[in-house]
Amino acid sequence: MHDVMPADPFDTAAFRRLMGQFATGVCVVSATTPEGDLAGITVNSFVSVSLEPLLVSWCLQNSSSQFDLWSKTSDFAISILAQDQQELARRYATRGSSGLETGDFALTSTGFPVISGALGHLECRQWALYPAGDHTMIFGEVTRITQAEGGKPLGFFGGAFCGIAE
Repeated sequence: MHDVMPADPFDTAAFRRLMGQFATGVCVVSATTPEGDLAGITVNSFVSVSLEPLLVSWCLQNSSSQFDLWSKTSDFAISILAQDQQELARRYATRGSSGLETGDFALTSTGFPVISGALGHLECRQWALYPAGDHTMIFGEVTRITQAEGGKPLGFFGGAFCGIAE
């Protein structure tokens, strides 16, 4: 049995270590900016929320250099990354530039930029934003779903990318 220690509500390092033991999937959120540029950001806070209506959510740090872009984006896509897309996930997790690189993406028939080779894509329209401490929860209403055949998902666990066993 594990030792039980009371939680210190002010120990953010302990909180981060514990939450790092919760494995998540990895996605890239992408959109076309008002200037016509293509942008992407890696997230592992993605979650399905509702079936009626179809809603998903992801979180954005309020101090992010890309906060204005993503909080004001009315339409976006979410690409669920495959296990072999770690390098791509790192590229769009980098602070600063969000521009999608040629060869990383394709445009859907409705004009959304999505990550090539991903396991699937969700096209969304922004449904709501909710403040959540030092983050903002961005909710999207799913307007279109595309799923690839086969493939294994990219995971994130203990502060590192990983495969997810079957």
